[in-house]
Amino acid sequence: MIPTRRLAWLAAIATILALAAAYLPAARPVLFAVDAIIVVATLLDALIARGSLFSKPPLRIAAQRQAAAIFSVGRPNVVTIGLRNRSGRRISGIVADDPVADAKTTGLPIRFNLAAHEESGFRYEVTPTRRGPRDLKSITVRYSSLLGLVARQERTLISAHFDVYPDVHAARSLELLRRQGRQDARLGSLRVRGGDTEFERLRPYQRGDEVRHIDWRASARRDDATVRQYQAESNQNVVFAIDIGRSMRGESGGLADLREGVPRESRGLTDLREGVPRESRGLTSVDHAMNAALLAADVALRGGDRAGMMAFDDAPRTFLAPSGGRTGGAKLTRAVYALEAGFAATDYRAAMAFLRSQVRARSLFVVFTNLLEPRSARDLASSLRGLLPRHLPLCVLMRDLDVEALAIAPSRGDADLYVRAAAAEAIAWRDAIITKLRRAGVLVLDAAPADVTPELVRSYLDIKARRLL
Repeated sequence: MIPTRRLAWLAAIATILALAAAYLPAARPVLFAVDAIIVVATLLDALIARGSLFSKPPLRIAAQRQAAAIFSVGRPNVVTIGLRNRSGRRISGIVADDPVADAKTTGLPIRFNLAAHEESGFRYEVTPTRRGPRDLKSITVRYSSLLGLVARQERTLISAHFDVYPDVHAARSLELLRRQGRQDARLGSLRVRGGDTEFERLRPYQRGDEVRHIDWRASARRDDATVRQYQAESNQNVVFAIDIGRSMRGESGGLADLREGVPRESRGLTDLREGVPRESRGLTSVDHAMNAALLAADVALRGGDRAGMMAFDDAPRTFLAPSGGRTGGAKLTRAVYALEAGFAATDYRAAMAFLRSQVRARSLFVVFTNLLEPRSARDLASSLRGLLPRHLPLCVLMRDLDVEALAIAPSRGDADLYVRAAAAEAIAWRDAIITKLRRAGVLVLDAAPADVTPELVRSYLDIKARRLL
């Protein structure tokens, strides 16, 4: 039993009477009477709320929980709590669920008001900030007693397990990309228009179609301009290599980047993470990379290509050979969903050498990484150039928006000038590395973390349409 605010007010009144009785002896009988009434009422209320004096009290509120077996990182995931009033009177109170590690919960605690024998459901949202296995444990219900002097708390153990996967439910983004990749895309089918490799169908002429694709015989029969539509070559390999070294531990997109009342350009280096709880931070670069890789793999598999995956830091950690079919995407997701970035320095040479030994056929290698210092940048450039011309490398780099904001922030002193100069130097060094990679024939995708997923899919569709692979 838990004392309520009403009991606290009655105790405060009794305390005032006790102070008055210390100076006015005539008030003592009133004090004793009030104390006795409060004690008797509290004991009676507690006994009624408990329902049983000697045996274990029965649960008046039956609770249950419904949650998906798979949650998406960085997205709100709905959890439903069902409550049923077993008693013969109306019960009002609050219900809460045990917190989930590395997740932000919104909508708890929930207030409820259930009539006798009434049943109702309540929803709240869990937004995980880290991938991996998680557990939900007990549901706690607290409601007031008949007189409102004490509150009864019931705790029901309802264990549930779920896995936090990368964001594999970006259906809206995928549908948008389908429309951009092909004007007449059908749901469940993604084929991009490519060169003259595989004939797909005849369709009416549209503005922008190449004249050489017009089928003159079909146009004469239909008395309307008709073009031959080709689909890009299928059954090709796409391998996604994700760096899980220390350069991919950076975070973006969290509450720390949206501090209320502080303009982004006015924040210093120490403002970005200091004092921000872990569950309020954003997704890591590895999370963004996995989200992009899995969605792009889904697009590739739908288009008839084979998709593979590798995770590496100072050595290859996980590798799945390219495979196709409907189950290919699920295999990739299960293989890498719990991987986290560590503190090891990335060895690009070992990773690319491993890929060359495992994948012999010409493939598109999509390498997700970040650059922190010149030596690793030189190793990356050399390793990617070594994939040419047998394979086609695409290097995906995520821009550091905090550094870019510091480079353009207004100066308020000499210290800020040094910060701006350092940020500008880091951006210039990074741009030079990107230019060097592109001159060597390596495809480079340089985008903000939140834009990596759509930009990567667009790049893949463009590569297929231009027959670069």
